[in-house]
This record gives sequence, structure tokens and C-alpha cells, in this order.
Amino acid sequence: MDDQRILPATEGAESGDSPRISLRGLVAVIASVGVVALIYSLVGPLLAVNLEKRGASSIVNGALAAMPPIAVLLCGVFVPQVVRRFGAIASIVGGTVVSVVALIVFPLLDHLSVWFVLRFIMGVSIGLIWIVSETWVNALAPDHARGKIIGIYVTVLSAGSACGPLLIGAMGVEGILPFFVSAAILALALVPIPIAAAGGNVPTFHHAEAIPLRQAARQAPVVMLAAVIHGGTTILGMTLLPVYGMRMGLPESQAVWLVTALILGGMAAQIPVGHLLDRFPAGRVLVFCGAVQAVGAALLPFAIDAGGAAIWILLLLWGGFGNSIYTIALTMLGRAFTKEELPSANTTFTLFWELGAFIGPMIGGAAMWLWDPHGMIAVSVIAGMLLVMLGVRAVRVRTDS
Repeated sequence: MDDQRILPATEGAESGDSPRISLRGLVAVIASVGVVALIYSLVGPLLAVNLEKRGASSIVNGALAAMPPIAVLLCGVFVPQVVRRFGAIASIVGGTVVSVVALIVFPLLDHLSVWFVLRFIMGVSIGLIWIVSETWVNALAPDHARGKIIGIYVTVLSAGSACGPLLIGAMGVEGILPFFVSAAILALALVPIPIAAAGGNVPTFHHAEAIPLRQAARQAPVVMLAAVIHGGTTILGMTLLPVYGMRMGLPESQAVWLVTALILGGMAAQIPVGHLLDRFPAGRVLVFCGAVQAVGAALLPFAIDAGGAAIWILLLLWGGFGNSIYTIALTMLGRAFTKEELPSANTTFTLFWELGAFIGPMIGGAAMWLWDPHGMIAVSVIAGMLLVMLGVRAVRVRTDS
């Protein structure tokens, strides 16, 4: 197993080619996960718009969107055991293959109950890919540049995510084409994996210093709660924002592109936010980004009424700093745990993120039912306010220590 251990970034000082190997591994893993992010962002609105056009309620739509987080919540605790048994590379490949097959089956078995099952299966497989890849990236990132590296990682995720709704706009949601094209694109995520494996530094989840998941949660409560909030607001936006736009009178194609604008903003802001994280306390950055999320969500109905560029400028700003919560939380996670503890910590982080992803669409769907259509906006504003409170807590804890 020596070729699959996590090497500290400082080992490059003792070996002339270690930095190149680490860089190759980082680039390959990040590229692969970028493709997965594209499909993850595509499937949510693809299914949501399909159901909306069939007359399904927002509650049913939210319930379908909640299947992946339910899957991870139920099965995620077994990820470390799976990776110990099969290895990180085989786990990523297996998760990708299962997701490709599920995408092919969606249009062939066009029944709502089957779609719920397939969403659950994809939740397990993509969750497996996410946990292993994020552990890999965070373990290879040196602490002095962790914010920038995580910022690059989240930028690639955002770039992939931005392309998903654009593809829906180009392909439409009818028939088998969007599902089969999605499956073919997802298969491309396998291409960089052999390059990453050849570079070594693959996480094994075998360390004797690994910590229990409960201990990881107690050790970094602000990080885990931020993961809950970001998971909820992210999936809420990706699945119900197009529905909100349509109910506010926007045409279908323009409503879907609301998600793209939100994600493009996130893509542009992550590297600058990463630089801020390497210079300033993460709690202060969290306060700022949470405030932008709350204000941005509150202004969206007025921007849609105003029309024109106001919608897109607002979504770019909201998405830029709202999506930065993920960069902030991952950076804080990497600083709170050792490399040996990261597999358990990242598994816990993903479980909390998926808990939010489960709660968010359900709360958002119910809120839209109670206050049509602005309930979703109210949920997003409250989430931003909670992030501000978490940031203040992080600053106070750092000051007290």
C-alpha cells in the first residue's frame, strides 16, 4: 500500500520530483471531479423541469432532489470501509460507472418511483467520488496555500456546474438525448484517474490515527454547521431556482440560466476568496460571505421585476460569495485536522453537507407552497444570516484561544 499513502507537501524538499507528482495528482483529481460536478448540476434541474412540466408539486420536486443526500446520509458512514476494501481508485471508478448506468436507465424506465430509486443510487455513487476526491485534494494542499488550492478546486467545480444548466438549455429536457449525453460526458471523468494514480499520494483511509466521525463533528462544529447550510442552499438553488424563475414569469430557458449565473459567480470568486483565506481569519471571511448571501437573496425578486442586467449582476455577486462558503469550510476543515484524520473528517463533512442538501429542498419546497413563490427566497435569506452568526462564533473562538 506504500504507493497509496498521503505524502505531506513538505516532502518536496527532500525529493526533486515530489512537487511534480503532487501537482499531477491534484490536477488530475480536480479535472475528474469537475466533470462529475457538471453532471451533478445538470441532473437536478433536468429532472426538476421535467416534473414541473408534468404538473408535479414543488413538494414532490423537492423530495426527488432530496434523494441523493438521503442516500449519503444512510450509506456515507460506510465509505471509509468501502475504500479500505477496494482502494480509492477503484472506488472512484466504480462510483462513476454506476452513475453512468443510472443516467442511461432514467429515460428507459420513465416512472416517478423508478426515478426516486435512481436518484438514490446516484447519490451513493457520487457521494463516494466526492469524499475520496476532496480528501485527496485537502491532504495534498500545504497549509500556507490551502485557501488558494481549495479555491482552485471549487472554481473547477463551479465551472463544471455552470455548464450543466447551459447544456439543458441547448438540449432541452425532452426525450432520451439529455440523459444519454450526460452519461457519455460523465464517462470522461474516468480519463484523468490513471494519471492521478500514477502520481501516487492516493488516500487509503487506513491510518491508525483515523478518528471517529462523531469526534470529527465535535472538533470542528462551525465547519460542520456551515456545511449543512451550504448543502441546503446549493441544492435548493440548483433545483428550485428555475421553478422560482418560471413562477415569476421568466421563460423556461431563461429560468434555467438563473442557475448558470449563480454558478458563474461562484466560479469567478473562489480564487480571490482563497487568497483572502490565506491572509485573514476564516471567520471574518465567513461573516462577509454570509451577509452577501442574505442580501443577494432578499434582492432577487426586485431584480427580476426590474429585468435586464440587474438579474444577472445580482446572481453573479450572490453566487460568487454564497458559493464561497464551500471554499471557506473546506479550508477550515484542512486546518482543523491532520492528514491522517482528514479521511474521517471529510466523510463527516460530506455527511453534514448532504444533511443540508436533504433539508434544504424539502424546506424550500414547503416554503414555496406556503408562500408562493417567495418562500424559497425567505429560506435563503435566513441561511445567510445563520452563516454570519457562525462566522462571528469562529472569530470569537479564535480570539479566545
